Amino acid sequence: MIRLKLTVHFQGRMPERNIDIDHVKQAIEHPDEKKRDPQGIKVKKEVGDKTIVVVYSEEKFRDTHGHCLVITAYYV
Repeated sequence: MIRLKLTVHFQGRMPERNIDIDHVKQAIEHPDEKKRDPQGIKVKKEVGDKTIVVVYSEEKFRDTHGHCLVITAYYV
């Protein structure tokens, strides 16, 4: 199971964007698309009738407990 750390930016945007944290986890664990982005790794995942985009880092910010740092997420 993946453990997440959330940036302050993302924590502030979650309620505004009605982000479901389970959708974030699904996108990271089982992405439909995955590519490198200047900010980190960008993944897309269809969840129900929505598509979520998540940008996270696993290299620079991964700590000894296996956390991934979620930079941002939004539905498209």
